[in-house]
Amino acid sequence: MPAVRSSAIRSCRLSPQDRTLRPLARSLAWIAPCLGLLAGEPASGQAAAPAAAAPKKVASERLKLSTSDGVALAAWYYPAAKPEADDATDDKNDEKSGPTPVVILLHDLGGSHAAVEPLALELQSRGMAVVAPDLRGHGATKGPAGSGDSDLDAKSLKKADFVGMTVTGGGRVRDQAAQRGDVEAVRNWIKGRAEAEGLAADRLVVLGSGLGASVAAQWTIADAAWPDIASGPQGRQVRGLVLVSPAWIVRGFSVSPALAAEPVRRTLPILVIGGANDSDAVKLYDQLKRQRPDEWSEKRAGQDLAQAPKLADGALPSLYLRQFDTDMSGDRLAAFVPKDRRGGGLPVDIIAGFIGRVTAEEQ
Repeated sequence: MPAVRSSAIRSCRLSPQDRTLRPLARSLAWIAPCLGLLAGEPASGQAAAPAAAAPKKVASERLKLSTSDGVALAAWYYPAAKPEADDATDDKNDEKSGPTPVVILLHDLGGSHAAVEPLALELQSRGMAVVAPDLRGHGATKGPAGSGDSDLDAKSLKKADFVGMTVTGGGRVRDQAAQRGDVEAVRNWIKGRAEAEGLAADRLVVLGSGLGASVAAQWTIADAAWPDIASGPQGRQVRGLVLVSPAWIVRGFSVSPALAAEPVRRTLPILVIGGANDSDAVKLYDQLKRQRPDEWSEKRAGQDLAQAPKLADGALPSLYLRQFDTDMSGDRLAAFVPKDRRGGGLPVDIIAGFIGRVTAEEQ
């Protein structure tokens, strides 16, 4: 990790007007210059990139998806914003950039796609496609039709409902699976629209906050369990997990099984983000860290950046912890984008850098 330059630190500071944001602003000062491998710090001698401008909202598309147990899932698709170019170079730019990485964005308990839409728009503006569903019992998505739970809401959800968000299985051919939960319905839409939309269905990142982080981890394990068939792999196309304020257990639904299974336990690149009070985020990270003693990088609240002492020069960690000095957590932390954008190091900067790294074509 290159030494942190004082000028770089100054360039990354924010000036929030709201006093409640000052703890987070202080935590942001260190993070951009210390995260060259995630946030794209320029090499020595290069000019620092200007801070990202506020994203221009690109029209989103409301999707109507369905699960195998009869849930009419509402989801929103944010197509990647194309870089500005004249008509003569559009085709060349498309060929050079290749298929677009895709992010499945999962909100926290009691939230909806609207709670994380600022994050979706940021990622969209940086050339990533995002699909953000309202999980069952949230927003515009209710319970299974005809089940007596059509008026299901976040307060009445039980463990079985959370499992229903993650399930994928039944048979050996995934496209004919008997069980298709909320996230699986999103994945199937991405697969079906990949060619028409120019999406890289094999460069998928699953990003969740709070309960959504637990759902993301559990579905990733279920996705990886699908066996290969004659036409090729049916799963294991997730390139990375982003877990913001992950909830260890919610109403009996625990993230523990995912932490004990491959690839979450050992191989899949994972970024854990939390606020100062997110004890579950630190607990989860520490458990994974024991399985990856030579592949971690961390910045805990109130501490300096540290990484595995045996990490070889030029090697990138597979596990990251970034803990901010703020009491924000969950959807609020994931989607925090202040009006003052003169500096980098926001959670979205860390997230975008991680996604860009793990979805690179050479991976």
